[in-house]
Amino acid sequence: MTLNASNAATFRLSTDDMLPRDGIALVREAAGRLYSRLEIEPIGDAPLSGTVEQQSWPSASLIFCDTNALSLVRTPQLIRDADGDFRLIARVEGARYQFAANGVDELMNGEDAALLSNSAAGRISLLGRCRCTAMRIRRDPLAAAVRGLDDRPIRRARPASQALHLLRGYVELLRRQGPATETALAHQIGNHLIDLVALALGPTEETQMRATVGATRAARLATIRADALANLSESSLSAKTIARRHGITDRYVHVLFEETGQSFNRFVEEARLRRAFVLLTEPGRAEKRIGEIASEVGFAELSTFDRAFRRRFGDTPTGVRRRRLDDLVRD
Repeated sequence: MTLNASNAATFRLSTDDMLPRDGIALVREAAGRLYSRLEIEPIGDAPLSGTVEQQSWPSASLIFCDTNALSLVRTPQLIRDADGDFRLIARVEGARYQFAANGVDELMNGEDAALLSNSAAGRISLLGRCRCTAMRIRRDPLAAAVRGLDDRPIRRARPASQALHLLRGYVELLRRQGPATETALAHQIGNHLIDLVALALGPTEETQMRATVGATRAARLATIRADALANLSESSLSAKTIARRHGITDRYVHVLFEETGQSFNRFVEEARLRRAFVLLTEPGRAEKRIGEIASEVGFAELSTFDRAFRRRFGDTPTGVRRRRLDDLVRD
């Protein structure tokens, strides 16, 4: 079992780290009753096997699990803890899943997203080996953001919802980055998550207005930045190609970056130059030609790369590489 207790914002547990005879008991007790306030029940004869990771912000938590078929149950005994939070299943990859609460029983496809209240006895069943992305959300801020939150025991989001697509992209980005350590930023991220959930489920008018200039733009900008950084090697990378991938206009991409005080083109050039600097100073790449490195970071012309590099670092790529190698020799 791996449990990160040094940072209250993270939790990870894996059956791979446990002795077979102890695995089910530890998962049920640590990840289930104590941490998640759920009973964990394997489905079928296979032993419980999987990993669960949780990242938390003040008002919301992200939960990622890779598991075989199992049920997560809020029993009548457990709901006595008066936990009125909500759980959102954002995506299940590899299997269908089932919600059951208050006489309602619904079978979902993996792309369906749905919300269930902790205040009701109920069951979430993952019906096969799968990777599940979920959220746990504080009741009060969610109730303020979603219209008629308590109208029905299970609330489904439209699979084709743009807000749901944006929420999923933002969640994956946060997973890679990990929880923010800065208090103000962590609070802001939690609010953004709740607003995006509200947009996917049915926001109040106030939330709709706030999210338009807050959560939606922040999540969109974050995912666009991540997309650009992951594809710097594409010499054709532009606001237009990014916009096409995200279903928005290139003008909107430019506006998002202008609001940060840095243009899209400047952001991409800076990221490319920084990556080139790292590649030039890596000993293992000393034999690689400058032109190959320029191409690797997305510059179509060596002369353009050379000018931009000298302007940014005050030296040529060859000069930077030579100084680095000289330093290594002296060391």
